[in-house]
Amino acid sequence: MKKSLITFAVAAAIAAPMTANAAEAKAKSKFFGYTQITAAYGKGQYDNNDADGLRFGADSVRLGYKLKYDKIWGMLQIDVNKTDKADNIGIPEIIKDAVVGYKFKDVAKVSAGVFKTPVGMDFSNPSKQLDITKRGMETGLVLERAAGLMLSGRSSGGFGYDLGVFNPAQRSAAVDYGSAGDGIAYAGRLLYDMGETFHAEASYGTSTQDSSATGEDYTVWGLGSTFKTGAMVFKAEYVAGTDVKGKKGYEESVWFLHAGYAINKKNEVVIRHYAANSKKGDGSETDLGNTYIGWNIFLAENKKNARVQLNYVVATGDDKTFSGAATKKYAYTDDVFLAQFQVGF
Repeated sequence: MKKSLITFAVAAAIAAPMTANAAEAKAKSKFFGYTQITAAYGKGQYDNNDADGLRFGADSVRLGYKLKYDKIWGMLQIDVNKTDKADNIGIPEIIKDAVVGYKFKDVAKVSAGVFKTPVGMDFSNPSKQLDITKRGMETGLVLERAAGLMLSGRSSGGFGYDLGVFNPAQRSAAVDYGSAGDGIAYAGRLLYDMGETFHAEASYGTSTQDSSATGEDYTVWGLGSTFKTGAMVFKAEYVAGTDVKGKKGYEESVWFLHAGYAINKKNEVVIRHYAANSKKGDGSETDLGNTYIGWNIFLAENKKNARVQLNYVVATGDDKTFSGAATKKYAYTDDVFLAQFQVGF
């Protein structure tokens, strides 16, 4: 399956521009990709993949293709670092995005296919643009990617919205992997942008169980904001989920505070603190903190094309007994040193 998908993606990337150019000179196309090679040293826990001592690996190995013609657009993106595991709707997780859309005038557009659901500020950033080497603990609580339909709008005054209906969010670490049945997911986001200086958003989503299931529907909401001034950038986000893994009364929440300073065009230092809380139905609670201290080194004029990220992560709180089923997947329970070398085009 994986080889056939890769072959198809590469063939489509080669054939599509030739077809588009032959059919319409106004069609615009772009082939893109990037690779993130990693190294970790320490007793990592993140995604249950890191072992003790020094380990090398890869976070994302992406290939993609974009096509735009007038008001019509589309994108295909695969991650060959993923297995052929399919969700219960039958879409292989190697497919990160497979989306088509139509733009109505200048204020609204509709998207259909597989893409990110509109919950989570930092989750909305592509992995090639993250401030730190890993996605944080709040990633376990968002609805992740799903197949669906979404309507989006942006006004000239900076206000915007995203409203979507999707298949059950079974790629989410917080959603119970039972039978999809007649389950469905809904998600929405309201946002405000003041140029590149200020951004704020609020989002809400739910993924329902099959009507014959005994588990609870999962709900999540979040708030996020970014402020940039000169060489400084500040970010904050809060995400909370209820009835995690379909268990009644099981709640998890994560907040982070972030500060970054651009020393010059090629060097940036960052610090980000995550705090996660897990509360079971019986009232018992545990907490976990991850503090990332980082240095980003940009090796090309386009920062996404070549960069090195170095992070030291300090784990605090109930690091050995933390019970967060969803957030722990994206957390470290011991101190660890991380490095990532990204090259793209």
